Amino acid sequence: MAKKCPICGNLSLKTCSGKFRFEPPPNIQGGVIIIPNSKWEECSTCGERIIPVALEHALEQERYHRLGLLTSKRIQEIRKAAGLSQVAMAQQLGVGDKTYTRWESGKSIQSKSSDNLIRLFEQRAELLNQFEAQRKPNRMEEISKYFKCLETFKAGNRVAFAWHGSELDPSLCDALSRCLKKITSLQHKKHK
Repeated sequence: MAKKCPICGNLSLKTCSGKFRFEPPPNIQGGVIIIPNSKWEECSTCGERIIPVALEHALEQERYHRLGLLTSKRIQEIRKAAGLSQVAMAQQLGVGDKTYTRWESGKSIQSKSSDNLIRLFEQRAELLNQFEAQRKPNRMEEISKYFKCLETFKAGNRVAFAWHGSELDPSLCDALSRCLKKITSLQHKKHK
């Protein structure tokens, strides 16, 4: 029995089943998407198709697959493994809270560049902290002050030397290393 179509208003909306065919936009390679064993409603007058949630989910999964992007479930797993809230993850990635939430819920698909950033976060989260530190306007002044006070505050404390560099780029890590070596060699000379 036909139902009323929400678009054209005719009593021509019928339940269909079988292979659902969907022509994706040009940015999704691979041609027509076919989802077997599907159910949906279609209007024989205007051609409108009403897609149930399960079919919509299957189409989304195929889009993620064809684009090579992380699925919404995988994005959520990465965030949870890091122990972050959705808001904190959005801040880490530099995107809006609602944008990130839509990626994780599957309501929208992240761009390739955002997908790359999420993958980078999963593999090397410390780099995002390093990038954030590099954005600080007075960063070089703070580093310079730190180098100047190393001998006074840190030279006698081996534990203080134990870990440096998570938020410094390689050239600053090298400079810090040279400074620390100089201080420790001066200390060794004093004790001899």
